[in-house]
Amino acid sequence: MIEFVRSRHVNAPPDRIWPFVDDIAAWPRWFTEAERGEVLSGDGGGRRQRMYGHARGKATEIDSIVTAYQPPNLLRWHHEAERVDGKPGSVVFAREATAEVTIVPDDGGSLVTYRLLAEPGTLVNTFMLRVMAPRPIGQSFETSLARLATLAETSAAPS
Repeated sequence: MIEFVRSRHVNAPPDRIWPFVDDIAAWPRWFTEAERGEVLSGDGGGRRQRMYGHARGKATEIDSIVTAYQPPNLLRWHHEAERVDGKPGSVVFAREATAEVTIVPDDGGSLVTYRLLAEPGTLVNTFMLRVMAPRPIGQSFETSLARLATLAETSAAPS
């Protein structure tokens, strides 16, 4: 399993940050990889959701299921299916992928952590995840957390 993780202090309590994290339709406002998000079915734990974006110049879709739901502190989801240009394909170069956002009170605000765990499954994916992906994934996570901080510190929560 390969782990990518970034954290950032946000000058807002968890309850102020949580609505942006919980609402997949709000992800494009902060998560750099998301262009659109939608709930496919359910609510909370077990919710099925889809995120649309672009990677390497191609349209992507990731279908996931929420596997841990503890408002306002933890949202974890597991990738169930990935598509590139409408065809089954690896978006994150992994056979299995799970991502999560944790939000914990910290020094008058919150420490927000974004984590991706990826099981490569092939030598090519292992190379991509260990050699090619760390820098762009790290930059994406840092930018996303900065955007989330700005939203939580200055904007109204999504409705």
